[in-house]
Amino acid sequence: MRHDEHDGTLTLYLEGHIDAGSAPDVEDDINALVAELSPARLLLDTRSLTYLSSAGLRIVMRLLKRYGDVRIVNAAPEVYDVLDMTGLTEMLSVTRLPREQSLEGLQQIGAGAFGRVYRLDAERVVKVYAPEVNPLDKIERERSVARQAFIHGIPSAIPFETVRVGREHGIVYELVDAQTLGEAVTAEPDRLEAYATRMARLLRQLHDTHFEPGQLPDARGIFHGWVDIAERSGLYAPRTIELLRSFVDGFGAADTFVHGDFHPANIMVMPDGELLLIDMGDASMGSPDIDLAGMFHVLRIAARRPGGAKRLTGMSEQDLDQLWETFVRHYFGVGSEEEVAAIERRLKTLALPRTMGSTARSKLIDDDTRRRQAHELEQEFLAACDA
Repeated sequence: MRHDEHDGTLTLYLEGHIDAGSAPDVEDDINALVAELSPARLLLDTRSLTYLSSAGLRIVMRLLKRYGDVRIVNAAPEVYDVLDMTGLTEMLSVTRLPREQSLEGLQQIGAGAFGRVYRLDAERVVKVYAPEVNPLDKIERERSVARQAFIHGIPSAIPFETVRVGREHGIVYELVDAQTLGEAVTAEPDRLEAYATRMARLLRQLHDTHFEPGQLPDARGIFHGWVDIAERSGLYAPRTIELLRSFVDGFGAADTFVHGDFHPANIMVMPDGELLLIDMGDASMGSPDIDLAGMFHVLRIAARRPGGAKRLTGMSEQDLDQLWETFVRHYFGVGSEEEVAAIERRLKTLALPRTMGSTARSKLIDDDTRRRQAHELEQEFLAACDA
């Protein structure tokens, strides 16, 4: 049986017909692989499965009872219908085989660390995950947290459909003739201050929303992910990585909603003027500083790289600078340039784990520049730790 194992997940590729005649051999093969590899989770990929009889269904039931964490992915319509009719879709996670989606001729309206967003038509956008991202984990997480956010009154778009884009995966969000906040500012520059004010009000609303323990992941995991990237790069000393992890832990646990990637390309302006969030893949709960530090990194560091502002937000660098300053004044309730500068210095330090990880993986700089910038960031971080 074809299979692969990664990070504790054993993926088994079920093929052809599973009926009374073939089911015993299939189950023996699965049990042998599980005994050999001892995975934490079983993933049954059924994209090449054309028929599943009651004998096959009983295999799934026994696997679920014996191993607990079992999921089915890429279920073709005829297989999904059988699973749904028998109630198995209520007992374990089952995802349909994604339809193919072409990006040819589509407008890219935003980009982030782990994906890009394209406009499909007047009513839909598609978020495409970067190739190195495990799409099934990210899609499952995004769907789960989007539902929780919606239930708690967070103005967010609900994932509508999973699609396959070449070798990548994506999620379609259904929106009604919406535009990104970056597009709205570009189209109506005279309303920039009003949009920045509403953006600040929206983030305040998010940070005034609270969840019960365990309802959402810990937001510190977002920045720990960047530290993981920094560590794998080999650009930073082991002691620095250790200090980075302690630094991230210092954000502390909290029950506050955190979007995780709050910026103009992930905020849609609906026809009635309502602001709606997309890209809920990093939504979690924790310190609001995680949102603010991440936002600082995107708008004040990544966006200042050549072509960064347009690529990431759809805005000019000048408009983005003005949007950021207005946002800071309204979110923090400050007025003077000195107060804004003090807030920026603090957020720049808090953003260092993400900036160091982002520098390590950036495809926009050459290796010599990467090493130089990594060294400078490491010295800046160590100085901040000593301060």
